Amino acid sequence: MSLHKFKIVLVLICLGIFSQCEKDDICISSVEENPDMVILMLDKDTGVRSLPSGFLIRPLGTEKQLSNRSSDSLALPLKLTESITQFEFITNSGNENENIDTLQINYLRKDEFINGACGYRANFILDPSPILILNPGDNWIKGAVIIKDTISDEISAHLGILH
Repeated sequence: MSLHKFKIVLVLICLGIFSQCEKDDICISSVEENPDMVILMLDKDTGVRSLPSGFLIRPLGTEKQLSNRSSDSLALPLKLTESITQFEFITNSGNENENIDTLQINYLRKDEFINGACGYRANFILDPSPILILNPGDNWIKGAVIIKDTISDEISAHLGILH
């Protein structure tokens, strides 16, 4: 093989190798990892946003409290390894007439590939019957309304809880 042909073959091999390389993926900071479900507390009669007195939410089985006393909406984290997450919705917290409703949120998880650097993130799709009250009786929660069934961001509300 002549030196000229060898150089041409070498150049072609190098071009083939380097044309296979891709730019490094960068995980864009605006891509949320796994979005939380945003709920609104709604008056059952008027549909107006309102918080009950002494309101707080606690993920079932923990002492962690999720409350936002300055807003009528709250972001709730959903479990990645299950298709349900359970919360205690509490009114009149700390008072003698405290009322706890245990809600189960039902959903389907759908993973979405972002890119090599970010990997996957979970999106959640609410079931047509998104809540189940686990302790029937004197419930202050009267139902729920789906506002947006696919949870892929935390910008807008997904579920309205009627009280």
